[in-house]
Amino acid sequence: MYKKIGIFIVLVWFIFIGKANAEEVSVTDGNELQEALSKTGENRIIRLEPGEYVGAFTITETVHLIGKEGAKLIGPGSGNVLTIEADDVTVEGLQIEGSGSQNAGIYVKGNRSFIQKNLIQDVFHGIYAKESYGHRMENNVITSFKGSSNHKGYGIYLVKAPNSVAANNFIYETQDGIYVSYSDYCEIRGNQMVRARYGVHTMDSKTVLIAQNEVRESVNGLMIMQSNEVSILANSFYLNTKIDGSGMFIFDTFDSKISSNIMQGNFKGILLENAKRNTIEFNTFIGNHTGLELRKASDENTIYLNNFYHNTRQIISDQKNTNQFTKDKYGNYFDDHGSLNLNNDELVDFAYKSGDVFYNMTSEEPFLSIFYQSPAVELWNMIEQYTPMPSDSFVIDESPLVKPAPVSWSNGNSEESVSSNAPLNGWQIVTFLIVVVGSLSILLKLGWGKDEV
Repeated sequence: MYKKIGIFIVLVWFIFIGKANAEEVSVTDGNELQEALSKTGENRIIRLEPGEYVGAFTITETVHLIGKEGAKLIGPGSGNVLTIEADDVTVEGLQIEGSGSQNAGIYVKGNRSFIQKNLIQDVFHGIYAKESYGHRMENNVITSFKGSSNHKGYGIYLVKAPNSVAANNFIYETQDGIYVSYSDYCEIRGNQMVRARYGVHTMDSKTVLIAQNEVRESVNGLMIMQSNEVSILANSFYLNTKIDGSGMFIFDTFDSKISSNIMQGNFKGILLENAKRNTIEFNTFIGNHTGLELRKASDENTIYLNNFYHNTRQIISDQKNTNQFTKDKYGNYFDDHGSLNLNNDELVDFAYKSGDVFYNMTSEEPFLSIFYQSPAVELWNMIEQYTPMPSDSFVIDESPLVKPAPVSWSNGNSEESVSSNAPLNGWQIVTFLIVVVGSLSILLKLGWGKDEV
C-alpha cells in the first residue's frame, strides 16, 4: 500500500512540475501577446515586458495577465481595448488606453474576474462588467477621455453584475465614478472619486454596501436611485458645491441605513426625495449651505444622533412629510440651538424647531429661488431662529442633545474645533438686537400675528 502511495505522489509531482513549467510565458509585443492568448490552455500566466502592445485583445480562456512596469495596451480607438470572455481571469499591472467612443478599457463578460493595480486612461468607460458576477476591482487608477467633460463614461460600470467588489480605486474626471445598475449584493469600499458627475451611482439595486469612500468636487457624492436596503457607512463627502448638488441624493430609496458619514462644505449635505423607512444616524454635517433636506414624499425615516455644525440651514422639510427625529429618547445635536438643561441630563430642555419660511415661499412661488443665497435670505433665516415667524414648523426634534453625539472619524476636524463657536463681541450683539426689534416691528405693522407651531 505504501508503495502505491509513493508512486502516486511521484506521478502528481511530475505532473505539477510539468504544468508549472508550461503555465508561464513572457511576451514583448502585440503579436506575441495575441499568440499567447490563443494558447492559454498551455500558458496560464502571461507576463508582459515593458513596451507598447497595440491592438484590441480578447481573453477566451482562464489566464493571469501580468504587466511589468511600463507595459501598455494601446487600443485602436474603436471597440474595447481588452475583452474578458473567460471565467476566473486576473489582469494586473497594466496601462490601458485608447478605447472607442462608447467602449471600455476592460470589458468583462466572464465571471469572477480580478482586476487590480492597473492604470486605465483615455477611454470611455474604465472597467465595464455586464451580465456576469463575482468580480473584484481593486487598487486601480481610472479616468476617462481627456478634454471635454461632455464625453466621458463611468470609471467602473456594473450592469447585472451582482456579488462584485470595487475597493481602493482612485477615479477622477469621469461621468460617474462607480455605477451599480441592476446589480445586487455589491460592495463599494475605500474608493476616492474626484470631479465626477456622481461619485457612486446606484440604480435598481439592493443590498449594496457603500463604505469608507471619499467623493469631492462633484455634483452629487452619491446618487442612490430606486434602490433598497443600501448601507451607506463611514464615507466622506466634501466640496460638492454645484447648485442643487449634494453630498448624497437619496431618491426612490427604501429601508436603507445611512450612518457615520461626514458631509462637509457641500451645497446640500443629504437630500432625500421619495425616500421612506430609512435610518439616518451618527452622521456629521459641517458647513454645508443646507445640512439635510427632506423633499416631498420622504416619510417614515428615523433621523437621530446626528450632529449639525455651522450649516446655513440645518434641516428643511416639505410640510407634508412625517418623520421621526427622536429614537430611544435621543434626538440630534444642533450647534445653533440653546443649551438650557436645568435637570443636568443629556438633552436640551426645549424642542428644536425648524420651519424655514423661505423654503415654503419658494415652493409656492418658484421665481423667488433667484434670491436663494442672497444676504437678505441669510438674515431672514437667522431672524427666524429667534423670533415667532408666520409659518409652521416642519421639523420638530423633541429631544435635541446638549452635546454632540459621540461620532469619530479619521480625517477632518476634531469634535472640539467643530463645535466651538467664537464669542460675539459687543457690536455684534447690539446689531443683532436692533435687527430683531426692527423685524418684530415690521411684522406687527403687517399684522402677521400667527405664532410658530
